[in-house]
Amino acid sequence: MSQKIAILGAGISGQAARRLAESRGDVATVFDQSGNGDEDTFSASSLDAFDCVVVSPGFGKAHPWRRTAERSNTPCFGELGYAARFWQGKIIAVTGTNGKSTLTKFLTQALHAAGRQAVATGNIGYPLSDAVLSDVNGVESFAILEVSSFQAEMPFGLKLDGLIWTNFAEDHLDRYETMAEYFSAKANLFNCLGQDGICVLNPQVSYWMNLMNCPFNACSIAYEDPLLEDQLSDQSPFKHFPQSENFFLLAELWWMFELPEAALIETANSFELAPHRLRCEANYEGVAFWNDSKATNFHATLAALTALESPVYWIGGGQIKGGDIEAFAREVAARVTAAFVYGETGRRLVAEFEKTKRSVTHHEKFEDAVRAAAAAAKGIQGANVLLSPGFSSFDQFSSYEERGKCFISTVLSLNGAQATH
Repeated sequence: MSQKIAILGAGISGQAARRLAESRGDVATVFDQSGNGDEDTFSASSLDAFDCVVVSPGFGKAHPWRRTAERSNTPCFGELGYAARFWQGKIIAVTGTNGKSTLTKFLTQALHAAGRQAVATGNIGYPLSDAVLSDVNGVESFAILEVSSFQAEMPFGLKLDGLIWTNFAEDHLDRYETMAEYFSAKANLFNCLGQDGICVLNPQVSYWMNLMNCPFNACSIAYEDPLLEDQLSDQSPFKHFPQSENFFLLAELWWMFELPEAALIETANSFELAPHRLRCEANYEGVAFWNDSKATNFHATLAALTALESPVYWIGGGQIKGGDIEAFAREVAARVTAAFVYGETGRRLVAEFEKTKRSVTHHEKFEDAVRAAAAAAKGIQGANVLLSPGFSSFDQFSSYEERGKCFISTVLSLNGAQATH
């Protein structure tokens, strides 16, 4: 018998859930306030007509539609939990403040190298609902599921065979009132693990688990393995911090699933990071220009600064997502030669940098900050100009990709600049 499904949100995940529902012969109604759905109003009376509700991750816990759905007796799913019931194979989730996308792609490629069927799905941009409808969906297949905290808030229906938690640091404090609330959202995933589920944590996550009194159960803490590290080539992104931490997390899970080590090493040595993730894009007058536009939170920026040698000429700014900006500025100031900040956030950063006596200049436009950093570093052998903003891109750009492309084009417009690849 067909069911009637209410879907809240007409975005990527909502439309994918609709495709899955309709493929099963169910009737889906999409509610969206923008007018892109079937209905633009949703209330408690609406629930009487539906067998279940699927809520898109953009709806925070305070949204009246989500609150109405969750307070009812109607089963209420996130898109992941709704789709997971129809996935035939194993599901391994990857979560964390940073590194999720890289590990999701790396694990998927490594499984392919080991001769296994696998698909990268979830927050990486390919909804699980669409993966369920693909030819990859089979009992021997793996769904490697990138899970954001927004998605983890509504875990009902999601059953996991494995979980990797990369790290935990300040982020999304425009959605969560406290770090404890942010942690609790991600910690919902522990309850999704099956009896024989495998869980691998970064040691830093274990600190927060102790702080929040979370039971470790069968969680495994991943540490560096020098013998395994020796098998990585110098060109592998996993040879060096911060990606080295991600590699050992995956290696721990890999062994626990009894998969062949050769495929893991082969993939690690041939893997290429996606664009805008701490990549040297150009050289100019002895200066290396690093694009880390994907660094949209403090933890990612500090990791990039740890990975580079001095002198570093840092470019930062963007749209605020909450967090202790003053403490962040002090940490950055201790690691850079000079800072070039832009936009509204830049004004707040300047005030803190000036307290540290570290050189800092503010620019209204992003491109002007890039040119100023290039001019300051020009001719200094071994200097690094680093775009690792620490904030989202939505003040002046539509995405971190657009911001990264603007950085590259601005650098390459300098007379004599040469692209590195």
